[in-house]
Amino acid sequence: MNQQTAPVTTATIAEGVKERIRRGAYAPGQRLIEVDLAEEFHVGRGRIREVFKTLVGEGYLEFVENRGVYVRRFTRDEILAMGRVREVLEGLAARLAAESRLSPEQVAALSGHQARMDAAVAGHDVDSYNIENFQYHATICAIAANHHIDDFLYRVRLPLYRLQLPRTFSADSMAHSNRDHQVITAAILAGNPDAAEAAMRAHVRAGNAHVARLAADHFE
Repeated sequence: MNQQTAPVTTATIAEGVKERIRRGAYAPGQRLIEVDLAEEFHVGRGRIREVFKTLVGEGYLEFVENRGVYVRRFTRDEILAMGRVREVLEGLAARLAAESRLSPEQVAALSGHQARMDAAVAGHDVDSYNIENFQYHATICAIAANHHIDDFLYRVRLPLYRLQLPRTFSADSMAHSNRDHQVITAAILAGNPDAAEAAMRAHVRAGNAHVARLAADHFE
């Protein structure tokens, strides 16, 4: 019996493009070629234009008149401004998570992220740390269960996908970042909202300070 292949939808193509941006397969400022994507996904160029329109609206891409569609590039000032918003929103998410009665599955998810970040630090594995870092923050937002936080954070986290810790990031700095996570995790699991919010806000401020210190070529 032949298995039918699921149809390729605009949403699945858009998610594929976003995932490539997040992992750095498409670099900031890179032009995306409509005909190439149409051939790759085996769809018409009209479908790719729909995807471009969607992702321009979501902030992943930008349209430059008479030139085409490019992966959006954010300035340092834009990212720092978003970081100030993240400080409040991520702090609130941590507070709400700590106020929640966590299910065994939520405890396991949060503890699992922390254990894998601990292991990544011990193994000096920046790539694995980056992956767990983003998933850790997403899990806290999921536990907080406030869709307004999710909606706003979706936008202000976007440029950080392309500013993950560089492979040259020092082991001491990565360990310091993870110590922040350990404090946040402990506060949430202990049900201490004040400590969870304060620790998360301090953590995001430290991340913003890291962005402020990055070399200019990270934004070119």
